[in-house]
Amino acid sequence: MFAILIGLSLGTGQLPVNWLLWVLYCFLIVFAMTFAMPIGGGYMSLLPMASVGAYLTMGLVPAGWVVFIGSVIHGWIRYRFAATLEVRIATSPLQAATLAASNAAIQTTSVLAGGLVYEALGGAIPLTQFAPESIFGVIALCLAYLIVNYLMAGITIGARGLLHLRHYLHALPRLVFFEAAPLVFVPLVVLVYTRLGFGFFFLLSLVFIVASLISFSLARARTRLERRVKELDSLQAVGQALSASLDLTTILEAIHTQVKGLMSAENFYVALYDPQTDEVSFPLAVEEGEKKKWRSRRAGNGLTEYLIRRGKPLLINGNIQETVASLGVDHVGHPARSWLGVPIRAGEIHLGVIGVQSFSETNLYDASDLEVLETIAAQAAVAIQNARLYAQTDAALARRVQELDSIMATTREGILLLDRERRILAANRALAAFLGIAQMDLRNRSLQDTLPGDGTSLMSRIGFTETDWQAEEQTIESGKKDLVKQTFVVPGAQERHFERTMTPVRDRTGVITGWLLLFRDLTEEIELERMKDDMVHMLVHDLRAPLTTMMGSLAMLEEVLDTIHTQEVDNLVDLAKRGGGRLLSLVNELLDISKLENGQMPIHPTLVHLHSLLEDTIHQLSPLARDAHITVDLSVEQDLPLLTADPEVIGRVLYNLLDNAIKFTPDGGQIRLWSCADPGSDEPRLLVGVSDSGPGIPVEAQSRLFRKFQRIPTTKGRRRGSGLGLHYCKLAVEAHGGEIWVESQEGAGSKFIFRLPVREI
Repeated sequence: MFAILIGLSLGTGQLPVNWLLWVLYCFLIVFAMTFAMPIGGGYMSLLPMASVGAYLTMGLVPAGWVVFIGSVIHGWIRYRFAATLEVRIATSPLQAATLAASNAAIQTTSVLAGGLVYEALGGAIPLTQFAPESIFGVIALCLAYLIVNYLMAGITIGARGLLHLRHYLHALPRLVFFEAAPLVFVPLVVLVYTRLGFGFFFLLSLVFIVASLISFSLARARTRLERRVKELDSLQAVGQALSASLDLTTILEAIHTQVKGLMSAENFYVALYDPQTDEVSFPLAVEEGEKKKWRSRRAGNGLTEYLIRRGKPLLINGNIQETVASLGVDHVGHPARSWLGVPIRAGEIHLGVIGVQSFSETNLYDASDLEVLETIAAQAAVAIQNARLYAQTDAALARRVQELDSIMATTREGILLLDRERRILAANRALAAFLGIAQMDLRNRSLQDTLPGDGTSLMSRIGFTETDWQAEEQTIESGKKDLVKQTFVVPGAQERHFERTMTPVRDRTGVITGWLLLFRDLTEEIELERMKDDMVHMLVHDLRAPLTTMMGSLAMLEEVLDTIHTQEVDNLVDLAKRGGGRLLSLVNELLDISKLENGQMPIHPTLVHLHSLLEDTIHQLSPLARDAHITVDLSVEQDLPLLTADPEVIGRVLYNLLDNAIKFTPDGGQIRLWSCADPGSDEPRLLVGVSDSGPGIPVEAQSRLFRKFQRIPTTKGRRRGSGLGLHYCKLAVEAHGGEIWVESQEGAGSKFIFRLPVREI
């Protein structure tokens, strides 16, 4: 373009005559271009008015030089004061020179094209009068200038991408209106100079400058206001979208949609950081407007990880590779020319990064974009955190439901869950089998509903009456018990026994919200227990008859052999008698225990002198105590009332307790039998105890002592017991309405105590 102007200057000889006018027009052109407003990828200003006015005042070549030099000067100003003017910064002097040359070519070509059209139509230069015949030429001049200008600008902008071209074409009507409308005043401006002189033209130029400044300020304020309103609308839309969903994909889509409306987001991504695995994932990535699948990666040293660690936003325009290198960060992915990223933080927790970038344009983002993206990231942090927690809770709940379903499906116990109105919330397969109906038929039923088949209610089928239910419900609600266990029998061709456990379902505040009932089938256990008892009873009965016969035979044999007086025969007979007696005693004890357990043991209470009963017990076992050099003392409180008890049964209890004490008390030890009135009872009761100086009983073994066939493996006695003596004592004392317990410490002896009520016959 510079060469063309040189050629035209030499060929036509047209050079500016009035240098002051030339400088003024050059200033006006620089001013108009400097204070232009960006719109649709281009700029709108009063430049067409100044350029056309320069042509109509000075002619083709001077106007071309004015526009060309003004465009070059504007390019330098734009490069030097870009931050102050709030325009995109050129990354290098070469880029600034290229941009200035492009603008100079467009503007100069437009002026030259318009001037050639005007001169071809016979227009006069300078314009000294505005006759009707001049109107057509001026209109043609303006149209030619605008057509060439907008066409060349469109080609230049389209070279940057179709998206920019679409934005430009969308804004073109506004651009034409703003720049073409002032052209109607161009003839008036020219006539002021040609008719009134430079002084009036200068004043009019000042008006032009003031009008440009006012228009520039208003336009910039309007643009900022529109952008702020758009930002606020977008932020509100983001907030509504984020609060309306707990789905992470929906949340990220809403963020991208709103960011795209505020800034260039054709290249956009959201990165999320997982501190447990130290991995960065990319649930949303967009490249050139299309969604892409980016693979997750171990947290490295890229820009994304840099922001996550640092927790502060980063805006890079221009030479990004140089900036990345200066930060000590590795370059990952395609090299971008504009990059903006902000961290997503929930308090002190770094969740990830929102990033936008451009691979073709520099200086695409500014501080305002950073501020908006930070605000969106702050809103997104809460939504993403909630979505993560929801997903974790949902997954945990799904696992828990699956586990509960598996338990309910595989357990052999019947499970029934009810609400406060006794409607069924859940019932498992075992319960349905127990009730004899399909599991699906139990849903949404109530305990009062009639079941198919026999016409009975569900409540009666599970062993309840209305009175029973209310009683158990009241027991639990009053706090007397946490659960209630009952057994009930279901009649039928084969009688079935069930254990029913009722327990409340409470919310976090402890309020009862429903009821859980567990049903355990005891039929097989009861049958096995019955078979075992029958077998023991049968064996004991079958053993006692031959034992009695054997003992009688030994007695007869002893009489027959009485004349022989052989020591060996006497020892054998005595040994057989003792062994048979011990075995017969064990059999009798088993029979008595079986009777006591079944409530079939006859108790014959009489008035008993407890002192005499204790003395008889000591007398029976005194040989054993004497052989072990054990001292047995008796201590009975004075004026004790007579005891109402079966003397044979209580005597056997005392015998077992004293026999145990002798068995475990070391040689030379002491045993004390004692009795006194119970001082802690309002009713008349007697306490009877056997205290020894033996090794004591471990605490963990004391709770098992009174069970059948229980022995303490760590404590060795003089002889091996059967494990039935203490169990018999417990049953016998409880049959008299009393209770028995042990008090013992290891190394400090033991004390067996039982309490019996004093009753009248």
